[in-house]
Amino acid sequence: MRTPVIAAGCLVTREGPRGTEVLLVHAHRASFRKPLFGIPKGLVETGESLEDAAQRETHEETGLRVIIRAALGSVRQKSGKIVHAFLADVAPESAAAIDEQGRCHGHDHEVDVCRFYPIAQARELMIEAQRQFLDRIENQTTDEHR
Repeated sequence: MRTPVIAAGCLVTREGPRGTEVLLVHAHRASFRKPLFGIPKGLVETGESLEDAAQRETHEETGLRVIIRAALGSVRQKSGKIVHAFLADVAPESAAAIDEQGRCHGHDHEVDVCRFYPIAQARELMIEAQRQFLDRIENQTTDEHR
């Protein structure tokens, strides 16, 4: 049995004009026909913590520095890859890299779209397994308001 690929990334949120928005990326040359947007993420390097990998990969793919707020657990994608996610905010020093439409400037060549979307729209665009991260942040918000 093969060892699963382990990746880590951040579900970056912000308050936008229509409520909470999440940052999604779309891999360069991937199809736009299926929901293939996801959180910025990448492989965990040997000796690297999941949290450090998530911050590094988010910065590499988006150009944004982030501040991690909470762990969101992991999901297994159809490919077998296990993705660990962390809830994060944009660090103050990176706020200027996001334009009025929620697009980030300074993302790398691995992605062709890097943008904040309202949660309902993000859910439609996201890889199915990663939608669980949205459920988890919505459940946290509901629990906090009880």
